[in-house]
Amino acid sequence: MVKSLYIEFMRILDRMVIHEFIPNFFLSMGILIFVLIVNRIFELMNLFIGKGVDIIHIAELFINTLPFIIFLTIPMSALVASIMTFGRMSSDFEITALNACGFSGGRMVINLMTINIILFAIALFFADIIVPDSNYRVKTLISGIARMKPSVNIEPGIVKSTYDEKAKFYFEHIETDGIFLNGRIIEAKRIVSAPSGQLLGETDGKSYLMMNKGSVVNTEENEIRTIEFETMVTGIIVGEDIKKSSSGRGDREMSTAMLLERINKIKAGLNEEDNEYETKRGNRNIFRYMVEIHKKYSISFGVFGFILLGSVIGIAVRKSGLGIGFAISTILFVIYYIMLVLGEQLSDKGLIHPVLTMWFPNILSLILGFILFYRIIYGRPLKIMERINSLFRKKNK
Repeated sequence: MVKSLYIEFMRILDRMVIHEFIPNFFLSMGILIFVLIVNRIFELMNLFIGKGVDIIHIAELFINTLPFIIFLTIPMSALVASIMTFGRMSSDFEITALNACGFSGGRMVINLMTINIILFAIALFFADIIVPDSNYRVKTLISGIARMKPSVNIEPGIVKSTYDEKAKFYFEHIETDGIFLNGRIIEAKRIVSAPSGQLLGETDGKSYLMMNKGSVVNTEENEIRTIEFETMVTGIIVGEDIKKSSSGRGDREMSTAMLLERINKIKAGLNEEDNEYETKRGNRNIFRYMVEIHKKYSISFGVFGFILLGSVIGIAVRKSGLGIGFAISTILFVIYYIMLVLGEQLSDKGLIHPVLTMWFPNILSLILGFILFYRIIYGRPLKIMERINSLFRKKNK
């Protein structure tokens, strides 16, 4: 009888924790998504108002931007939600009461970890299936918009290079209809300039410009010659032609299967007769694709370490609320992301194997989480947690 009551009580307790965690998770996720898309919304509004891109393309860009943002917010939302959930229970002395009655708070942490399996599966589905396709659609949309409206890829007052790196161009001012003032095209052996003109659009991979009352300065054979013209139409490559691109999809636009196929092709192309430079370049490309594979799984797996860390931090800090959750989780996630970016750069250069660089942040967070879990459950919190608690107590006085 006592045993059945104990089991039933623990089931109720487990459901209570899960029911509190889930709303906190979606609340945190909603706020994080909103914060991350605000900057993107301003960029899209600039395309709509400043560049004259139609609302349909703006909507497509916005929709295809969301999957990556959702994928990125899943681990961080789990961290915030776990801090909020266990911080509330600890601040209301529910954890203390349970421990006094012989019910370990550690059981709730372990049971909450079962949610990780669902979150991990969702995050991995986004990372491997949805995000690569959405990234590729964004790339295709931007390229298509740039071909229809070259002014999208041209910033007034800034010198930029063409995609083929064969020329540079500069426009002092550009209107939404493509009218520009003081335009220059700087090539290896000539400079074309005009006080006014218009961007005409794309044909055969080039964006054509009509330049009015300008001049062409030729510097061929150490001789400078200036030719003036009333009207001249010339072309520059300001946007990438996806269809003619040899790579098609970039590494962030491929699923695991595509990345593995690319790696196998590179390995098949390497042989003992290659010189040292070609071998190193091939190995670096292999590492670059391996980084993307491991990054998909590593960030998705991050929910395990984040929920464990968030749970024990919430119990130790004994404070609840969005503010505390976001403050602590932001610091932890920034550290996690910095380690991930640094690791990616090291692996892309071929210095360290991607398995080590991409999984090191998760290994570190799990080790730290288990250390905190052990010390807090057995009543031996770290001094840094005691200092944080003392700071909160001083603020409340």
